[in-house]
Amino acid sequence: MGTKRLNFIILVSLSLGLWVGCKSVSPTVSNTNTNIIGSWEGCDGRVVAFYTNEKGEIEGRYSKLGGLDKFKFTLDEIGFHLTRKSPGVYTGKVKWRNTSGTESWRDETIIVENDILKTSGSDFCGNELKRINTF
Repeated sequence: MGTKRLNFIILVSLSLGLWVGCKSVSPTVSNTNTNIIGSWEGCDGRVVAFYTNEKGEIEGRYSKLGGLDKFKFTLDEIGFHLTRKSPGVYTGKVKWRNTSGTESWRDETIIVENDILKTSGSDFCGNELKRINTF
């Protein structure tokens, strides 16, 4: 038997041994809660309650104002209109007001993982909110 043929047989045997010995690894499924529905609190005491309205759209209302009162927000005012894009990812609009109360709507992306909600277009105390209640 030639050296090349013997090397080939050894290589094939080793490859088959490794292939047969390897186990299939299933991806790990994360048990994180990615649902936005519920109440979330910012560092200044503001609380946003997210819910699904009668049209099936996700809205966020302010149930506590915290530091938002200086921008003339009111209790129960709608501050978010969102759509779920994928588990834990929501896009839409957030309401902004300046200190004179003039409002505008800005694009928003929200990421939810476990008990943390992170926004893309909010102010400092709205950039990261903590879950305080689920509905």
